[in-house]
Amino acid sequence: MSSVERRPKVGVVLGSGGIKPFSAIALFEFLDEMEIVVDLLVGCSGGGLAAAARGAGFTAAQMRNLIGEFLDREAFSRVDYRTLLGLAHLPFGRFDKEAGILKSDYIRQAFRDVFKDLRLEDLRPTTLLQTTDILTGQGVVLSRGPVADAVCATTALFPLLPPVCIEGRWLVDGAYSSSVPVMEAVNHHMDVIIVFVTTTQIAAEPGGFFEYFSNLISRTQTAHERREMALAIDLHHHEIVMVNVHFDQVIQMWDVEQVPVILEAGQKAVEQKKKEILAAIESFSAKQNGEWRIANSE
Repeated sequence: MSSVERRPKVGVVLGSGGIKPFSAIALFEFLDEMEIVVDLLVGCSGGGLAAAARGAGFTAAQMRNLIGEFLDREAFSRVDYRTLLGLAHLPFGRFDKEAGILKSDYIRQAFRDVFKDLRLEDLRPTTLLQTTDILTGQGVVLSRGPVADAVCATTALFPLLPPVCIEGRWLVDGAYSSSVPVMEAVNHHMDVIIVFVTTTQIAAEPGGFFEYFSNLISRTQTAHERREMALAIDLHHHEIVMVNVHFDQVIQMWDVEQVPVILEAGQKAVEQKKKEILAAIESFSAKQNGEWRIANSE
């Protein structure tokens, strides 16, 4: 009977996208409503922040309130002028692997205030955060250590934000190595994988540095997503359901006033995928039942 009743192991993967991955709040509300147990959370960049909040036990309502605590315009207006001088090789300037255009002390303190002394090992379900080694370009998946430090690393969008040193490695945003780390869920033998991604309409004529930078990240993210999803589908023998939330406008990390738009977009996208998610879980259960019956009839 244990074989018949075994539920699928469910993994949720939250891709990068700045503040936009918090649109996954609607997904968590649906999973809670249907009493679907999640066994693994994998997050990258903004998706890593959302995954860590979920793994730390914050409810959907608490996650909404936390967005304003994590991010605001003040956090992204603290320019490190020594770094700017260093970019131009001017006197008193400094730019190295520890530097970023913006100061990160405000953001790091916000993460410490929220996550306190929690460690990744304490989070439930198991939570993994994707980062990138700035010196080698290799992806580094964090599974242990202080949550606040890990979140700082996965969201460190270099060169805007400086790298974070964890266990001797200088780590930056995971979007540079795997913006949608679905292979981690495959490697952890999840039966049903829900991949939550956000896409943005790319501006044809960027109007400044941030739009050019956003365009580059969006194009890089799309390339990573296609490559990793193709590999995951090829290797995974059960169900992968993709929830894609599309935005017609560029939304920066500090655009907290866009939270209602983000949440509404997530709600609409999840609504369209509810039947597919339930069907994936039911299909796995039916297959397990059939295999059990065949095995016991031989």
